[in-house]
Amino acid sequence: MESLDVVARMLRDHLGAVSVSFLITDFTGSSVVRLGAADSVETNEPAQRIPLRGTLHEDVIRSQQPQVEHRGDSRHVRVVAPVTNRGDAIGLLELFLPAAPDE
Repeated sequence: MESLDVVARMLRDHLGAVSVSFLITDFTGSSVVRLGAADSVETNEPAQRIPLRGTLHEDVIRSQQPQVEHRGDSRHVRVVAPVTNRGDAIGLLELFLPAAPDE
């Protein structure tokens, strides 16, 4: 969890991220579990399980390509990127930015 805070600080400093979360895939492959959002990992909140079917999270895990989503009613852009360990998809990094990133 401390690693999430370090990465979150770097993403805030370099990209202006307002929120950073790490989501790890469960063993069944049917959902991801939000381990915590940066700066809130000490809140004693239970891990949030998110079903994958038909979601942006599922698309990113399957394609292993980052996706950018901008909803017209939100002032932030959501970026979801795959996280791998030695080629194995282990989860996702989800961040909210003030503007869409360039390539």
